[in-house]
Amino acid sequence: MDSTGPETTQKIASTPLPFDASNGFYRWLPLIVLIFAIAYGWLLASLTPQALGSVHWLSSLETGLPQDLMALVRQVFIGGILAFALLFNLAVVFMLQRPGLAWLSVFMAGVLHCQLVLEQFGLWFIWPDQPQYNALLHISLPLCLIALCEFTPHFLPLGRRSRRIIHVISLLAFLHLLATPVNIPGVGEASFLGLALAGGAFILLVVLSQIRQHVLARYYGLAFLAILVGAVISFLHTTGWAPSTSFAESAFFLGAAAGSVILTTGAASLLSSAGAASANDSRGLPGYDPALTERQDQQQRLMLEVENGLARNSMWLEYQPKVRIRDAKVRSVEALIRWHHPEFGYVPPDQWIPQAEQVGVIYPVTLWVIERACSEYPHLTARYGDELAIAVNISATDLTHAGFEEKVTNIITRHNIQAKDLILEITETAMMTDPEASRRMIHTLNRKGFRIAMDDFGTGHSSLGTLASFELDELKIDRSFLKDILDHPTRQRIFRATLELGEALDLDVVVEGVEDEAVVRWLQQFPDLYGQGFFWGKPEPACP
Repeated sequence: MDSTGPETTQKIASTPLPFDASNGFYRWLPLIVLIFAIAYGWLLASLTPQALGSVHWLSSLETGLPQDLMALVRQVFIGGILAFALLFNLAVVFMLQRPGLAWLSVFMAGVLHCQLVLEQFGLWFIWPDQPQYNALLHISLPLCLIALCEFTPHFLPLGRRSRRIIHVISLLAFLHLLATPVNIPGVGEASFLGLALAGGAFILLVVLSQIRQHVLARYYGLAFLAILVGAVISFLHTTGWAPSTSFAESAFFLGAAAGSVILTTGAASLLSSAGAASANDSRGLPGYDPALTERQDQQQRLMLEVENGLARNSMWLEYQPKVRIRDAKVRSVEALIRWHHPEFGYVPPDQWIPQAEQVGVIYPVTLWVIERACSEYPHLTARYGDELAIAVNISATDLTHAGFEEKVTNIITRHNIQAKDLILEITETAMMTDPEASRRMIHTLNRKGFRIAMDDFGTGHSSLGTLASFELDELKIDRSFLKDILDHPTRQRIFRATLELGEALDLDVVVEGVEDEAVVRWLQQFPDLYGQGFFWGKPEPACP
């Protein structure tokens, strides 16, 4: 348990997702790129119309407005759908103040321009005497790829290598954009098509690798599928392998619009879930409360910035010792996560971890905590001794993830740590959420040699029979048991009975929240008891 104050109970029941906490220049980068692309395209169209007019994007197009009224209605309808997707995304960007989502607006602006050009409603509509302006499509397509690449890290948690690859693809697309008026061997439609296919394939690979762990990856996968289906249908129509229908002609644009709406809705949905998780509904339907609204907005933003905090090293671990009470020898340490947000400052665990659990974004952080704790294990053993164990909190949702035990095993193997040196703490409430699933996963972890602790015992609803059915190694008594224990004989009898229960099940018993010397003296009558609390030390980094 995380003890950050005398009366607080703050738990890292394993933990959390991405988005942008960007400031300054990077906050306005999507708009800057869009304005640059427009200005650059107009400049080229004004200075070198012959060069732009010679590109092959539009070689098969005819000038002039469509003569068929139904075709005109269809084209206007498709343009309206794309405009709606663009405006919908912009509305969410401004409403939620998520600058990273603006990259999706840039993508939709590029797609909308492509549609207008291909339907012969582009800049030709403004300058009918200069149809070569339609060749600005050569600017719009690379812009779409740049926007999609730059949007992805703001929507999905990516590792450093994946971020670099996506930024390289974005840079190459930008170079294609700049090379529009220059005849460079090997740089043209074919090379851009290959780059776009490679970029799309890599993004799809990243999405598929995270689709089981991340809520937003599922939205991205669905959106990518919509765009991909539209692109494939358009390709088949262009090559003559698909019948010529109104839908086939506009499939790519419909897919792009659907994908944009899905991605925007996904972000808004997660924010809504975070807001619902942070609301206190025990008081019925309250009226408007500015303080509550501000707090919910902060928690919504935190949910979207958790994994960015991990990637940018604004989160770290501190360790609180568990000691044997009779001689104060440190037996193990508990890893507790800390977060210093660039805007909100230090964020206590109880202000974001419960919400992160409820919206389902804590699994990656559980693995991050285990990875970081194992990497800092040598520093801890140098301070406390080679027989030290590390305790890490995990949540109920972690127990339901297929392959969780393999991932944890791979982590400790990579750091040359034995399974017995890692204690996985699970709260009593988490275990009782789905006792059967918890029992199966605990059995699997126990067979691999990991030690299992039931945390916050006394706050849940487990029966003695249920407790005995779990393969546990440690029982952690909640700090509430110690409240006024010196003045209440009844509380003392309950505490003794709990210790006897632990001994009957052959469990190590740890009492949490020990802060008073008088309480320590009273606890010393129990020779096999372990304790954790401010009396023996506050949480500290591995390398203070």
